[in-house]
Amino acid sequence: MIVAKNNIIVKMNQNDPVEYAILNPVSGSFDIMSSAEYELYLGLEQGKEVGFEMTEYLIERGYLFRNRQDYEKSLGDAYREFQEEAKNAQVQLMLIPTYSCNLACTYCFQHGIDGRPTLISKETVDGFFDYARREFSDATAKPFITLFGGEPLKNSKAQREVISYIIDKSVEEGYELAAVTNGYDFTEYVDLLKKAKIKEIQFTLDGTQQIHDQRRMTANRKGTFDRIIAGVEQAIANGMPVNLRTVTDKQNVEDLVHLAELLDRKGWLDLPPERFKTQIGRNYELFECYEKPDHLFSQVELWGYVANLAKEYPVMKKFHRPDFFGIRYLVDTGEMYLASFDTCPAAKTEWVFDLHGDIYGCTASCGREEHKLGTYWPEVQKNEEGIRIWQSRNVTNIEKCKSCKYDVICGGGCGVVASNKNNGEILSPDCRPIQELYEIGIDFYRKEIISLMEANEEEETGPTQDHPEVQHGCLICGSPLVYSEYSEDHNCSICGKAFSSKIKCSEGHSICDNCHNGDVLDHMEELLLKSTEKNPVRLAKMVFDLPTMRLHGPEHHSMVPAVLETAHQNILGIRDAGKIRETLKRGKDIKGGSCGFHGACGACVGAGIAESVYLGAGPGSKEERGKAMRATASALLAVSESGGPLCCKRDSITSIKTYMNTSNRFDGIEEYRFVCSYYKYNKGCLTNDCPYFPTSNGMK
Repeated sequence: MIVAKNNIIVKMNQNDPVEYAILNPVSGSFDIMSSAEYELYLGLEQGKEVGFEMTEYLIERGYLFRNRQDYEKSLGDAYREFQEEAKNAQVQLMLIPTYSCNLACTYCFQHGIDGRPTLISKETVDGFFDYARREFSDATAKPFITLFGGEPLKNSKAQREVISYIIDKSVEEGYELAAVTNGYDFTEYVDLLKKAKIKEIQFTLDGTQQIHDQRRMTANRKGTFDRIIAGVEQAIANGMPVNLRTVTDKQNVEDLVHLAELLDRKGWLDLPPERFKTQIGRNYELFECYEKPDHLFSQVELWGYVANLAKEYPVMKKFHRPDFFGIRYLVDTGEMYLASFDTCPAAKTEWVFDLHGDIYGCTASCGREEHKLGTYWPEVQKNEEGIRIWQSRNVTNIEKCKSCKYDVICGGGCGVVASNKNNGEILSPDCRPIQELYEIGIDFYRKEIISLMEANEEEETGPTQDHPEVQHGCLICGSPLVYSEYSEDHNCSICGKAFSSKIKCSEGHSICDNCHNGDVLDHMEELLLKSTEKNPVRLAKMVFDLPTMRLHGPEHHSMVPAVLETAHQNILGIRDAGKIRETLKRGKDIKGGSCGFHGACGACVGAGIAESVYLGAGPGSKEERGKAMRATASALLAVSESGGPLCCKRDSITSIKTYMNTSNRFDGIEEYRFVCSYYKYNKGCLTNDCPYFPTSNGMK
């Protein structure tokens, strides 16, 4: 037996009796062990046997492997999945129009940069767009541009002119635009920015007025708080997504509570995360930039402090829910993060282009000659070897990471910090205190985690009466499908893998959900990401017409939330591919036949998924969790009126229309009447009893 390297165990000190969380980022598993089970596990690590039942469970969950071959395959599969995800990630092109700034903050990463107070020229801007068009034309997702600095939105005639030129070029070439601004002059740029498709505006606010103005002031010591608040208000009023960042140290951490209360009074904390989110940044000595280093927090100190504030002041959890390397994602989705073999974006998902025509791999390295990767203007010159090193930087190529159990959580850390610590060696680790942060995080989300674990302990029960044969057709031979009362073990007739199901065809064929889905979800994702349709019913009809979309099947469970999310994004004029993919992924988890076997049609649950993703709901949420369940419940009530047998088209459209009628996300949208054209293939069609049948009442 092989014990997985990446098993991480955290003692849950507040549980009585004491329990232990065990998680593994490679297998994506998270469980809670009793003290007795923990002692057995420790014995296992020492080579002792722990009994058949526990051994099989640990193998099933990916904490234990029968042999080295199975273990290596698990790691290889996780690495390939990570690479595929990275390949599809949207690249961020950071454009620095100036290194100069209109503030004189007590901290600044730019201290030490050659501060030539110049402004990018239009010729250099043209060079940037030429380079972007040439170098990133093959990207899976079109990159987005982020204005960075210095202060990119400083209000001067010359700077407004060049920023206007950049915005016009972005619109012309179809780039989403983001900006990282101190917010002081933001209101002067609102009309210019409204012309573009804004992905995000990041502001920085370090506390309430008195504290903030002591830290972030103009060069003549003038406060900036009121003007930044006005800028955020303008961004929100104009539908621009806001990311409000607070740079936190020992000087202002206590004031976070008062800042949270202020934002809550303004109603900003009640906005959906796609419109307003927060982040707490930690001051750290990346380039010896802070004038009071004794005020700096370590990561453990900062998040321990924030967690304690949240226990005392509940508004802090509303203000910011820390990630803790995936623990928040776990309580929100019920799943662990994908194993991350690399957390350094430099020269991969992030590139920096400055006003002098120089190229850098990331914002932490920009302006540093030793990290320069080439030029894009007036001529293109690339440091191919330097780029190769940065692009090869992941934990499989950092020797010290290979034996570390935290490697695919930490991902090797920041390459620039690692280089600073290790004599310029980029392929060296910037180690993070994962164990300590997990201890804080699991304690922080303790109640949500316990609720999640209890929800996962539900028992499967079979129906109380036999199910007749329902002729919906085997994918292989077209014969009728037989629905059994209890699950049976099968080998998939397509891929050969073992699985458990209550469904097989009358000729003995069995097909697992993965093979039943085939590549339809990939085709669905491609269609949705490119779509501009704002009515989810019409968009669903477009998905139905995909050649790989079958009459019935679990792919409909993904389709419902995906078309609802996509259509709403099209209404807002944004594209968040990650949310669309999340709806597809969650829908895929709902097994085929759940309508009859569990009393929960997957299409109806899809309505709940749509609401959950929109609100950022999780098992530990309050109002958001309730709204997600109400969305599912409303759809279930509507679908239940038709009874059966199943029709995935009918149930999907009913779920979508019910959601549209109970949510304000589609107010004012043009009506589209769905008329079914698939009934001729459905032997269980309700004909005139179906509201979408061509000759049914109201549909003639």
